[in-house]
Amino acid sequence: MDMSNIAIGARIRKTREERGYTREQLAEYADVSADFLWEIETGKKGMKAQNLGKIAVALDVPTDYLILGKTPYKENVKINSMIAALPNEIQKQVEKMITLFVNTLWISTRSITENDRTENKKGD
Repeated sequence: MDMSNIAIGARIRKTREERGYTREQLAEYADVSADFLWEIETGKKGMKAQNLGKIAVALDVPTDYLILGKTPYKENVKINSMIAALPNEIQKQVEKMITLFVNTLWISTRSITENDRTENKKGD
């Protein structure tokens, strides 16, 4: 995962071009100068969180995508519909359960990965 100014700038430029915006249009939508946006897109400058947020909003992408390059999880309409049909109090409980489930998956995935690394080192 590349979080360098060059990588972030490239993701901004790529997204801008995918949206069909000129640099001047995006600069106007994000309330920054076109020159500053050029410096960001070329990796010559970094930016404050506020400017990153404004650019992300103008491009309609999460800041995580611009920083980390990770595409956001696409919403699952079926799951969202099932949860939305529940009373608010139960929705909160479901959210806690899902959080616990995802955290457990992360922990078990890390453990498996670490075990695989250990086994690979033993085999070398």
